[in-house]
Amino acid sequence: MSPEEHKLTTVRLLDLRTQEVYYTKIVDRYMQFCATAGRNDALDQAFASLTIQDGRPNDTISSFQAPHSSTGSAPASQPSKDLSTIMLAMRKTREAIVATSRTDAFALRAYLFIIRATILTRHMESYHPALLHLLRNIHPSSALSASERHEFVGYYILDVACRQGDLAAAYEIRNKYHYKDARVEAVLQALVHDNWFMFWRVQRLVDGYQKRLMEWSNDSMRKHALKCLGKTYLSAEKAYVEKAAERDWEQLKKKDSVGWELNGEIVTIRRVKRK
Repeated sequence: MSPEEHKLTTVRLLDLRTQEVYYTKIVDRYMQFCATAGRNDALDQAFASLTIQDGRPNDTISSFQAPHSSTGSAPASQPSKDLSTIMLAMRKTREAIVATSRTDAFALRAYLFIIRATILTRHMESYHPALLHLLRNIHPSSALSASERHEFVGYYILDVACRQGDLAAAYEIRNKYHYKDARVEAVLQALVHDNWFMFWRVQRLVDGYQKRLMEWSNDSMRKHALKCLGKTYLSAEKAYVEKAAERDWEQLKKKDSVGWELNGEIVTIRRVKRK
């Protein structure tokens, strides 16, 4: 996409009707993408694989094509490329809404959709400012329903706690919005007390959006769990180690550089030093 085309698209989106047409195309293309991705595990992989290095992929909504046939042989990188294009289009829509100071029902609907979609990709550059704008600017003019307010305040709290690691701010937000949710409260408690057992248990109970936000804390919680095992046990069953770290043994060796020895189904963590 040339700078001229980018500028032209931006100017066109200052028209309110064009914003709505553009948004409808985004929703349609996103639904097509999800249908094309197929199984849940394939869809999760596509979301997880998305990275936007400079925030501006080469494609725009105007270059969207029909989804690839399931019988065809699409390139392996195609799902990520398609999703990257959709994310860019969402960003343009969000920026256009802010530029035109829209806080009407359309702005509310668009922001709800964009925040949910970008949380699934863990693209915080998209969902974090959108969350703040939704709660601070759009909600006072076009009020969220009680269930929507509960949902998005919960996302805000989890993002601050898990991604930013600011538990004091997370509790402050909870108190400010008088927010009550047993699962979100359990996440906060798990983070406060470094309770990896509770953290993994709650992560299996929450919905897909909350799980993606919790994943920001996965590495630190896993590291803490491994340290606890290293200080507590001389050996442990492989299944228990995998459960404690929420990762299989091969991945622990590869990604976490675990140097423990595996003998059958028993992991030797430490050896007693003879005097």
